[in-house]
Amino acid sequence: MSKLGIFLMTALATTGAQAGVIDIGSMMGGANIYTAGDFKAHSSDVEGSIVAGGNVTIQNYAVNLNNKKAYGDYAVVAGGDIRLTSGAINNGKTYAGGTTSLQQAARVESGSAQPVDFTTASQQFKDLANGLSNLASTGTVESLWSGAKVTGSGNGGVDIFNVSADMFRNSSHWMLDELIAGQTLIFNVSGSLGTFNDGGISFEPLSGYNVLFNFFEATEVNVRGVIGTVLAPNASVNADWGVINGNVIVDQWNSTIQVNSNHYFKPVDIPGFGLEQGDPAEVPEPGTLALLAAGACAVIGLRRRRA
Repeated sequence: MSKLGIFLMTALATTGAQAGVIDIGSMMGGANIYTAGDFKAHSSDVEGSIVAGGNVTIQNYAVNLNNKKAYGDYAVVAGGDIRLTSGAINNGKTYAGGTTSLQQAARVESGSAQPVDFTTASQQFKDLANGLSNLASTGTVESLWSGAKVTGSGNGGVDIFNVSADMFRNSSHWMLDELIAGQTLIFNVSGSLGTFNDGGISFEPLSGYNVLFNFFEATEVNVRGVIGTVLAPNASVNADWGVINGNVIVDQWNSTIQVNSNHYFKPVDIPGFGLEQGDPAEVPEPGTLALLAAGACAVIGLRRRRA
């Protein structure tokens, strides 16, 4: 590689997000739920804000009652149309790449500038899911007495668990060992279907931890009663009833599951997790790139004059 290429790569790395730090909340712009495609729901609510790359179609529905805005001041951001029939969009503006129709609902201020690049954001979530799935386990998950026994490293901080979805599909309760209250637990869950015993497992034992379920292979997820953030960027959610307490990132949403604005995933530093593993660092602005390139050329020119 040329000296100019090395210089630019180094400079870009230093201008992006801090290597190793995973901040899902910032990636979502503070939203409660992000979908790459359509968001469709009825007779339920999302306590925070909704960001969807496709259409948002909701009926008898409430959004952002807890005032958890996205991208500064938005309750709903849609790449396509927004359709609300009976319900309320609270505490924030809306943005629609298409048209907005509010029937039997109060008028909401709308923004004119799209606050997010959906193509880039959706790819970043896929990169993050893939990158996390490559991390080595620091703990184990095993079946014990019809439950899932989770054993950590005992060191606190961040523990990584690589586990098949089959483990959770047949488990009815949690058993925790060698974990420290408040630490981060990342479950990389393999398999095309992500589920938790059809919602029959209580997540209360995990309520005191910073939890992420990374369904990196799933094309469908059926998760209800969850305490923790759900990252499933390739998956659709079609199941009904239940609650998710945390951030949600999926491909498509067509469900009555309630999404609550608590237990958002807190930023965490995972040493060694870098760009090559999928860490979605911020991309510098074009002006920054130009300055970096100019600086690189100046350095090379100076070296040539000294030669």
